[in-house]
Amino acid sequence: MMMRFHDRHGTHVRLSPSKTSATRVKSFANAVVFSHRPLAFGETFLFEIEEQEKDWSGHVRCGITTHNPSSIKSVPPYLLPDMAQMGRTWVFAIKSTMQKPLGDEQLKDYGGHNFQRQEAGDKDDNPVFCGEKAREGKLKPTDVGSRIGVKVSPTGELYFFVNGIKFGPCALDVPVDRDLYVAVDVYGTTKRVQIIQCGVPPLLDLCCENIRKCVTKQEDLESLPITASLKKYIATF
Repeated sequence: MMMRFHDRHGTHVRLSPSKTSATRVKSFANAVVFSHRPLAFGETFLFEIEEQEKDWSGHVRCGITTHNPSSIKSVPPYLLPDMAQMGRTWVFAIKSTMQKPLGDEQLKDYGGHNFQRQEAGDKDDNPVFCGEKAREGKLKPTDVGSRIGVKVSPTGELYFFVNGIKFGPCALDVPVDRDLYVAVDVYGTTKRVQIIQCGVPPLLDLCCENIRKCVTKQEDLESLPITASLKKYIATF
């Protein structure tokens, strides 16, 4: 199912007719938006920064929450710290360096969650995760054209993708038995973001994620009657 932004959002946000683009129309705050539905199993939420406003400081912030946007009486003006302090929310500020694109504000452990310092991983093979401008040359995570993705593993690990590079796990023990909505704060210099449709995960990946959810120990994975190459692939989930 196509991903869109939720009708419930900050007071300074204007959505496009398709509800796939969110623009902050004034000030630097009150521009929190949510996914219109929870993340599907194995799904990555991906968006691109489309416009900036240089007069402000700070940049886009994003993450996930178990709060259903429809049930939020008043959308908080900021993801950090306001939404994070509501609990059951895992959010990061995006920084301007690829060496450390996720800020440390959330490591103060708002809401008692198990946040982790993120590490850079392998580059994702999916070309959708890395936009045209990033492929052409060096692009800061906060620049126009930068693409940022959010995904939760079957075992409750939160990962980010920044211009095709995977970071994480950035949080542990995210409750995968709950509906998880994506939250984006179109904050500071970030003025407009556009959802990039990632499509449906391949059947192989869905099967592997289901196996990994049931078989969490490496020794149990090794005992499965499948090929060594498939075991190695399942271990990446």
